[in-house]
Amino acid sequence: MDNAQLLTTLLVSIGYRLPVLIALGVALVLLGGAPKAVARTAALWALSLLMAATLLGGVLSVLPLLMIAAGNFDRIGALNTMLGAAHFALSLLEAAGFVLLAWALVRALRGNAARP
Repeated sequence: MDNAQLLTTLLVSIGYRLPVLIALGVALVLLGGAPKAVARTAALWALSLLMAATLLGGVLSVLPLLMIAAGNFDRIGALNTMLGAAHFALSLLEAAGFVLLAWALVRALRGNAARP
């Protein structure tokens, strides 16, 4: 695998995650203008967790390509098991982010419903 193929593959991998990263960035900007409250803080934490999971998922998807490009074929088998565990951990992190985001939404909606 030459450098041009590696760079193209890396750019495609980033391109797959770009819509999610843009959506999370827009959500962060929208929350930036919201009044300070517990729900806003929880939503910011949730979006941060989701952003971290997306970025780390991108890094994990690139690792095998980098190992192939370096010619390190012996460690790819061991890396497969580690990547499976890491992707599971990232799925848990994403799940926690979604639950925290839903909790923040419910808290904000209940707070608005209580006001006449």
